[in-house]
Amino acid sequence: MYDSGIAHYWIALFIFLMAPRLEDPADRSAFLLWFRYLAEAQYYVEPERRPREIQDCASLLRYAYREAFLKHDAAWIERNRLPGVPALPAIRTMSGPLFVTPEGLRHFADAKTLMRENCVRVGDRLERARPGDLLFYEQVDQPGNWHVMIFLGPSQVEPDGERYVLYHTGPVGKRAGEIRKLRVSELIGHPQPRWRPVPGNGAFKGVFRWKIVEG
Repeated sequence: MYDSGIAHYWIALFIFLMAPRLEDPADRSAFLLWFRYLAEAQYYVEPERRPREIQDCASLLRYAYREAFLKHDAAWIERNRLPGVPALPAIRTMSGPLFVTPEGLRHFADAKTLMRENCVRVGDRLERARPGDLLFYEQVDQPGNWHVMIFLGPSQVEPDGERYVLYHTGPVGKRAGEIRKLRVSELIGHPQPRWRPVPGNGAFKGVFRWKIVEG
């Protein structure tokens, strides 16, 4: 007789054992450097020259996450059309740039799945955020409408001593949307309270960290 409970247990165990992870602290550091740089660099790329896959906040994350693990050689630089590539350390060990989903390991995950299956919550105050962490939102007046921002910390492109967040707005009406880069002070004082990353904001789900850098 088929036991769905046992089947679900073995599926969950398989996903856990096969889930991508970075065991070496040096690789975790390298991933965060590349992830932050690749996302921020797209802010400076003309929209028509960006990878077509970058259409919203989650796709920006997926792009930066995946590309962080590739070999950053001349062909890669040409294909990505970046304004410049810093001398960052390579990630040496990784089972593959895949995301955990309820269905198994996939190359695609939406914002909600990225939060629930691929990140751990570290708090509801921005003071807990480290560079490379993520800020998740769900609009209280639009259940199911998820949004995510990247906490860059200091800029790797234009170092000026400020701390930044970066995100893609996603489509706005009939417009394609845009990548925005805000100072943390601007986000905290955002004219629309629903975007302020503060306790008491029902739309703000908290500060999250990639599981692969948690060891």
